[in-house]
Amino acid sequence: MVQVPDFQRVLVLQGGGSLGAYEAGVFQALYEYVSNMDKEKGFKDKPLLDIIAGTSIGAINSAVLVSYVIEHNTWDGSAERLKEFWDYLSKESSLDQLPGFTNWWDFLHTIINRNIASGEAARRYYTTKEFSAIGVPTVFSPLLPQLDTRFFDPSNIWYRFDNGPLKRSLERFAKFPIATTFDEKASFTQPRLILVSVDVAEGVPVVFDSYEKEDGSRKSEYGKYIIKDGKEVGFTHIIRYNDGITADQVIASASVPLNFGYSRLEVETYNNATSDYETNVRYFWDGGIMSNTPLTQVVLLHRNYWLKRKGFKNTVPRLNIGIVNVHPVKQDVIPWDRDGIVNRNADINFSDRTEREEQALLLVSDYVDLARDLIKIAKDHGIKDDVINALLDRNTINHGLALRTRKYSDMLIGQYEIGKIIRVNRRNDEHTISNKIFDFSSKTIEQLRESGYKNTLDFSDLEYQGELF
Repeated sequence: MVQVPDFQRVLVLQGGGSLGAYEAGVFQALYEYVSNMDKEKGFKDKPLLDIIAGTSIGAINSAVLVSYVIEHNTWDGSAERLKEFWDYLSKESSLDQLPGFTNWWDFLHTIINRNIASGEAARRYYTTKEFSAIGVPTVFSPLLPQLDTRFFDPSNIWYRFDNGPLKRSLERFAKFPIATTFDEKASFTQPRLILVSVDVAEGVPVVFDSYEKEDGSRKSEYGKYIIKDGKEVGFTHIIRYNDGITADQVIASASVPLNFGYSRLEVETYNNATSDYETNVRYFWDGGIMSNTPLTQVVLLHRNYWLKRKGFKNTVPRLNIGIVNVHPVKQDVIPWDRDGIVNRNADINFSDRTEREEQALLLVSDYVDLARDLIKIAKDHGIKDDVINALLDRNTINHGLALRTRKYSDMLIGQYEIGKIIRVNRRNDEHTISNKIFDFSSKTIEQLRESGYKNTLDFSDLEYQGELF
């Protein structure tokens, strides 16, 4: 029987288009490593992962994995399922069928001028050109270009794609809706699914969670917290999905601006004039533009669930977190050509920025420990309980700034702890190109998957040197 765990394992998957194949390789390596480690340590009923969180293609990978696990009640076969998904997405490009193409480019690169692209770089570059023109049948298809009727600028044509094929591929490999919970009496622990999108008009991240809220419902609440006439009303916007996360919400996390159109979701929005919530349609973009590595969202949702839903008052289960970064933070060689500069700019924009978040989260945790110790010292030195309780019962100084009312005591319960944060950092090779996220060619997908698998097992892409999880 599953007991409340001392620690839980989290996997956070970034967005990055076809680079998601790298995450599939990383997951396969983690599955093999952690499964063997658990057997050696005697963790008979320990889940492989307790939480999988993702943005964009990371959200799609996460949904495929969680769906498989809850459908089959086991992690066995989950890595193979994700591999099947990426095999299904990939497509052989025309250049892969053209003999001698890479050899010819390698001749130019080696003999004529080293500044000329390598054969493999040229294959990737022109493969993405091909896919941008004709699409990838299981991922996206081109729409009619939208002419500029505002400025009448022929260079301002909007080339868009339909991500309907990606949604259909997702629905082929994942069953929706996805709803999970933590049941300490169950023989198998269901993994939690956390995804991030962005409300375009509101300009804030929106998080979808397969776990239920404290009232037993599943919903996403965001925007300002409304207090009217001294009474708490709630957040400005509410998205309800009591049956579980849907494919529409997963795709909302993967609707890349400009490349795809908006994702439309039904939302309840508070109308101040009528003092009621009214149903409307709002528009969403890829979560990666605001939170491509959703570490903070995971930690806060984790704390809130154990505090409000499970009633923990002291310390919630410790988190051991693995983050897969598909956009390299660091790069040894500075680019000097346009494609290289575009590539480096994209990597920096979507790279992992959670080290500062990690520092802030740990700082808050340390302050909670300090406050608890100070309270203990005060009691040990004769300060009466009613004096301490009166302080803890006061509202915090920021309780009126469009935030939910909070007392000082609320800050000291449900303390979270972060045990480990392990980062798997994909590195660009010498053949990388700026449009790499659109390269769904069979050869590239296999290369990405193999490198993710190999580099995780040999620790060459890991920031953490030690025992995984």
